[in-house]
Amino acid sequence: MAEPMPKMPAGGEPETASLPLDSFRYGSRWRRVRLPNGEVTEQQVPLTVEDLLDPQPGDEVTQSDPHFEFLVQLATLLRGHYLPREDVMVAGDMKMMWGVPGLKQPAPDIAVIPGVRRKYDPDRGSFDVRKEGASPCLVIEVVSALDSEVRRNDYEKKVEIYERAKVPEYLILDPPTAVTQGRLLWTGYRLDAGGRYRRIQPDAQGSLLSETTGLLFGTEGDGKTLSILDARTGERLLDPAEARARAAEAEIARLRAELERLKKPAG
Repeated sequence: MAEPMPKMPAGGEPETASLPLDSFRYGSRWRRVRLPNGEVTEQQVPLTVEDLLDPQPGDEVTQSDPHFEFLVQLATLLRGHYLPREDVMVAGDMKMMWGVPGLKQPAPDIAVIPGVRRKYDPDRGSFDVRKEGASPCLVIEVVSALDSEVRRNDYEKKVEIYERAKVPEYLILDPPTAVTQGRLLWTGYRLDAGGRYRRIQPDAQGSLLSETTGLLFGTEGDGKTLSILDARTGERLLDPAEARARAAEAEIARLRAELERLKKPAG
């Protein structure tokens, strides 16, 4: 998302007109203000890094290309995996309403929510865990910037938030950038018996097992490509294009085998 520009209201200059564009590096929010002449208008103000932990309707949050790319991949793979399940919802960038006084309410990049009564609701703009009677079993955040404060949100502040919200598992995907030396990195947390987060230890391949979903989150051999495996079957989750290509290959193989069978002389 491109950085928003301050809007110039009629009847006077907004306070943000003199702010440098870098002030809007986290995004923007509109607010109603009364000008000296009595006119009421909307004014665009910059978001702070703290605002990102509790976004409001209408906020425009900046995103990096790697953040958007991996968010889309995760959403596509996980929604495809859970397509047959009417009781499991995969939410993307949807604000979570915990119902816990004083606890900030982020909009996780990905939230896997089992036990939902309505998987699809066109009027659902946020997810109220008490009203819905369900809560995320797994939350995934994609680190969205090189900015150290934004990274601290994902690596520290959201760990505290999701722990207090009793989200069983929290994974962090750090895309390959200069900060990660060009590698895709995974970090994970799981609630222990006492309700505290403990780091999830990777397996021999460096993948993290999500016990709540039965999925292994890792990388391909190049160290940069996202990989999600079904831990029970060992099968890699495929996006729709890959699934169609694999089905086509299987059908071609079947037809060739049938053709070879028909070529064999009878008896």
